[in-house]
Amino acid sequence: MMCLLGGNPVSLSKYPLEPVSSHSALLNGADTQATEAAKFPPSVYRPVEEGNLIQAARTSFLNLCPRQKPSSSGQPSSFRTRQKNAAKYIPCGRPCDSEETIPVTLLHPVFGKFLDDCQTYEITAKDNEFIERMRQAMSCLHDGEGGRIDKTGYEMDGDISINGHRYVIAEFKNEAGNTSAEPYCQAVSYYLESTRENAPKMPASAIPCFVLVIFGPYIVFAGGAWNLRPTVQILSTPLAFHFHSTDTQNQTTTARHMGALRNALQSLKEYYESMPPASAITPTTSPGLPHLFPHPVSFTSLVDDRQIKFQYQTQPFEEKLLFLGTREDDGAQICIKFVRRYSHEAHSLCASLECAPELLGFERIPGGWFMVVMDALSKDYVPLSGSSLSASAFTDIRKKLKDLHNGGFVHGDIRDTNILVNNKGKFMIIDFDWAGKINEVRYPPYVNREDIWRPDGAIDGQIILTEHDDAMLDCAARERSQ
Repeated sequence: MMCLLGGNPVSLSKYPLEPVSSHSALLNGADTQATEAAKFPPSVYRPVEEGNLIQAARTSFLNLCPRQKPSSSGQPSSFRTRQKNAAKYIPCGRPCDSEETIPVTLLHPVFGKFLDDCQTYEITAKDNEFIERMRQAMSCLHDGEGGRIDKTGYEMDGDISINGHRYVIAEFKNEAGNTSAEPYCQAVSYYLESTRENAPKMPASAIPCFVLVIFGPYIVFAGGAWNLRPTVQILSTPLAFHFHSTDTQNQTTTARHMGALRNALQSLKEYYESMPPASAITPTTSPGLPHLFPHPVSFTSLVDDRQIKFQYQTQPFEEKLLFLGTREDDGAQICIKFVRRYSHEAHSLCASLECAPELLGFERIPGGWFMVVMDALSKDYVPLSGSSLSASAFTDIRKKLKDLHNGGFVHGDIRDTNILVNNKGKFMIIDFDWAGKINEVRYPPYVNREDIWRPDGAIDGQIILTEHDDAMLDCAARERSQ
């Protein structure tokens, strides 16, 4: 296996893997950029209560999945059988509908930082020299794995660990299609087996690990993490090293990805170095949680720029990245949501009009995510569709919506589930994920027009119009009157 950081690759101690040895061909050819070490979530270090639900779920999953050689479990027929079993499947994108709600980029910040660095890493001359050597080595054709090993200095199938904690696993194949096991499926199986011993002992940790699939001239990047079961998630566009010498775009992409990987693995190495050896870890006590929550545990106040810590409590909707928690400073209930896009300006404007929850925090976090923190509404707020709001009350909603438009913003998704009403007739507009400036913001992909009525033009990629907001509110009013 390649030596990414100069560490000592080790085989899975209680599991028969192919031999591994240390090589320095892949990443030691370029300098590691000096970057601030990732700020890892405090939850990683929290001790865990005996009988903890996370520990119990992980143990139960592993008991249902006896040890199996990855070269066997990675074969398509065997992997297909696993993935059809609801109790045994590993969310990994195969198939794509069996995925975890909380992605690995929110379970641990190292994966999001890797994705950010893939776009922003500053390439050096040594990086370029290294990528050219990689291009020459990776693009070669070989009769078998032995030839590829001799030429590139790679060892097939391996991992790197520190103190018994594995933080990178690589699955090598000479070329695509020359083995019975599918490389990605086999790599997923390697992650399961490499974390089998530690996952139940570390129920407060996501057990983060990079999973690399390398076949022929290609490298695929994935992140492995545990919640109640293991999950592996593709992180970025696969790299192809057999690009033309004039293809500067691919050259830049590969250089940034490899630099980002080097930085990420250095961060994981430091992270696991700060932990006790795996052999010395035993579960201890702390408040029990139903599952792991996203890694951010504080936000910057929009009022006074203070850092405010919070604790997660529940995830009201299993399929949504929406959580309830409490502030540690005053115990107030808050709502925390994670989104890819959000108009905090539109939300703040509606909050100033007293028709949206107060926005407490809004910040970008690694991996292209935004964390939105707001006041939690009381339990007597219900969706408009289930409320007793009078028809005349729609006049007030229309007025607030017009005020939003006059302020230069559209909402984009004004439907009954996004208007909450309490038993006193007070309403709140929520979900500003699609909102934005008039004549600028566009609809996202996969706009639902089958289950939800929407006006003409409210489709993927089109400009969101104020008329669309008005039409959807009119539709909600008509449905209330029927």
